[in-house]
Amino acid sequence: MFSFPGSIGYVAAMKEPKRDWFSLPKPWLELDQNLRDRVVREAGEIRTHDGGRLVRLDGLWEVLESGDSHDAAVVLNVLRKAN
Repeated sequence: MFSFPGSIGYVAAMKEPKRDWFSLPKPWLELDQNLRDRVVREAGEIRTHDGGRLVRLDGLWEVLESGDSHDAAVVLNVLRKAN
């Protein structure tokens, strides 16, 4: 599907500022606090060390893939509390 300026899909996509994606090198709880804070502030997509994947859609975080160790669930709980 294509989105053109003025179409509903285009306008909805432009409401949120563009955010970064992060690939976490190890489990969330083992990361340095400064990195965790930065991820919470700046992420639009997060890929966990175990193959999990989270995305921010319309301001809400969703797990697309949980990963082998389910670290995405841990990250999701942190992100929900932060927002």
